[in-house]
Amino acid sequence: MNFIADAISSVIGFFYELIFGCRHNRQTRPFTLEAETYKVCLDCGRQIFYSSERMTPLTAREVRRMKAAQQAKAPFIHVVPATAGELTLVPERSRKGIAAA
Repeated sequence: MNFIADAISSVIGFFYELIFGCRHNRQTRPFTLEAETYKVCLDCGRQIFYSSERMTPLTAREVRRMKAAQQAKAPFIHVVPATAGELTLVPERSRKGIAAA
């Protein structure tokens, strides 16, 4: 009898999650990596950004502001001479590979 009840509960839970999504009830403790503090949902794996000062999850507006600030810190483009008379724009990551070659 418990098998039937468990099966019905699983089917209802599947459709509930399909329609409404994950409720993020089971979360890890807050992590801080690369100047970002977040929790992770153990059911779906989503990162939930977290304020270490207020000890509360960040709102969607605060997350958008944080990501916009990170994009403003894009890597710089360096000018590296390709030949004696020409100049070529090379991203910073590629410059290390050219120097090593």
